[in-house]
Amino acid sequence: MAYEILYEILLVVAGYLFGSIPFAYIVGKVGRGIDIRDYGSGNMGATNVMRALGKKAGFLTMGLDMIKGTIPVLLARLYIWLGNYSGFGTKSGGTDFPKFLDEGFLLTLVALMAVVGHALPVWVKFKGGKSAAVGSGAILGINPIAFVIIILAWIPLLKFTKIMSLSNLIMALVAPVIYWIFAGTDWFFNGSLWALIVACIMIVFVFWRHKANIKRLLTGTERKMGEKVELEPESE
Repeated sequence: MAYEILYEILLVVAGYLFGSIPFAYIVGKVGRGIDIRDYGSGNMGATNVMRALGKKAGFLTMGLDMIKGTIPVLLARLYIWLGNYSGFGTKSGGTDFPKFLDEGFLLTLVALMAVVGHALPVWVKFKGGKSAAVGSGAILGINPIAFVIIILAWIPLLKFTKIMSLSNLIMALVAPVIYWIFAGTDWFFNGSLWALIVACIMIVFVFWRHKANIKRLLTGTERKMGEKVELEPESE
């Protein structure tokens, strides 16, 4: 297919646009008529929504954020299955550039763009969230078995630490290892070294987005789960 690279670029752009959907903002506006960016930490993520609007709104936001990470990855997977994918940027029967960028690379690149889109959403002036939920949703699209294992480990970890950011950062570190070890079949593209490299870039990005949380963790001032904020504008 002569224009294979165009389809792949569209998938990458779709990853960013899906990730940019500001569900925290939408839940705040629809549920309480507020701009969540003006409350609590100002973060456009599920944790801030939970503190400002309650658990139901927070978990709804988390679920929606996970879905927007899953959908673009599944679209990329369908393209790989139904199309004539021969390596990112290649043309079937044409140029050899660069055939080593395999299926796993495309899936994780789309996932990375969803994570970036959540953190820097074009719809709301590039002020987004920390991207942990979106990243976990992307893992669901790449490797469902690894996703289940990560969630099963994350839930007791969160109950033990009672700190969302700490639990998310710990799981972000171990997620690539779980991705690589479990469900090691060609169907999940676990053998893709390029996928692992892009996943590590994603982790660095997520840690960078959590830099304020890391500072508070080091000083012992990070809020725990269940601590609500007053529904009044507050600077981070």
